Formats: sequence, C-alpha cells, structure tokens
Amino acid sequence: DETDEDDAEDDDDPDATAKKPSKTTKTKPKKKKGKAEDDGVERFLVRGIVDRMDLVKDGPGAGVSLRIVDYKTGKAPHLKYTPAMNHKIMNEAFFQLKIYALLLQENKKKYKKSTRKSLDHRFLRLLYLTSHNDKAESLDYDLGATKEERDAELQAVHAELANVWKSIQELVDGQDPKAFVGCARPFCYCHKCRPRFAPGSVWEPPPDGN
Repeated sequence: DETDEDDAEDDDDPDATAKKPSKTTKTKPKKKKGKAEDDGVERFLVRGIVDRMDLVKDGPGAGVSLRIVDYKTGKAPHLKYTPAMNHKIMNEAFFQLKIYALLLQENKKKYKKSTRKSLDHRFLRLLYLTSHNDKAESLDYDLGATKEERDAELQAVHAELANVWKSIQELVDGQDPKAFVGCARPFCYCHKCRPRFAPGSVWEPPPDGN
C-alpha cells in the first residue's frame, strides 16, 4: 500500500513536521471584564449608598413594592408656598432618591435573566430629624402607579444626570474655575476642584473684551 509507505517515511523523516501543513485555529478575542465596549457611546459612572429599603403594600389587596428610605440630619423643607413652588421643592429634595431608584432599575436590567422575582422601586421617603416645628418629619414620594409612569419619571432623571455630566466636562475643558463663583456651600466639592486647575491654563477674556 503506497499510502502506508508514505506515512511511514513521514514518521521517520525529521523534517516531516515542516512538510505537513499546519492547522491554524481561529479564536474570538476575549472581552475584558469591567470595560465597556468602544461603541462610540459616552458613559459615566454613578454610585450611591442606600440607607434603608422597606417592603410596602401598594394598597388594600394590592401587591408589594420597595420603598427607598434616606435619613437626613438637616431640617425638612417647609411646604408653605404655592403648589407650583412646593412641587419644585419636592422634586429637588427627592432628586437623590430618584437617582437611587434609577440605579436600582438599571441593576435589575443587568440581572434580568435571574429566575428570582424582582420588585418594583415605587416609593421614596425622606426622614428628617427636625422640621420647622422642631419635630422629626417624613416626606413621601410616589414614582407612579404604573410601570410606564415610573419609567418616564426615571428617564427624566437619567437625562438630567447626562446634562450635569456634560456641564462638568465643559467646565473642565474650558479650565475656568470662575464658573464656580457664587457657590456658598462650604461642603460642595467645587471648592476643592478650583485649586486643581493648572496655573496659566485658565481661560481669560481678550484685552479688547470680545
């Protein structure tokens, strides 16, 4: 059998390996964990620490939802103004908890394949140690009775966060610490940021004022 003889000769030939065509195996590049894909979409990281979460009923005979609770050492806002102004005050007071609800919703999407049933994050509560009458006070906020209402509310929060990040980038790119002038909150991080601008890199108006 000529085929057997050829095979035997190849086995004895020290150069047989070089004569035989080598097989190449194509492998898919492994994705590095913890790094987002370079798809042209700009991303930013938001973190938060939730003080407490409660299980609450939506109403008599209704299901159960989650309530995000945050403790406040300051004084509760006094809702003594017009309905429009009170609504604005409430939105500003609950903005932090709305961000928490958004983060929890995004985290739930990340683990949507889990067989464990997840609950909706519907209710928010602020617990203040004091108020205008020197007593502890709580404020409550309902993100919406339906999933569509809650999604719309949190989508607005997502858009506002994106605008905040865009504004921060514009301030850093412009190297203009004067943009922080007017902040009277000593605890604000902007007071630590201002000295970090490189000397000589701060934008200055031209001599002609244009």
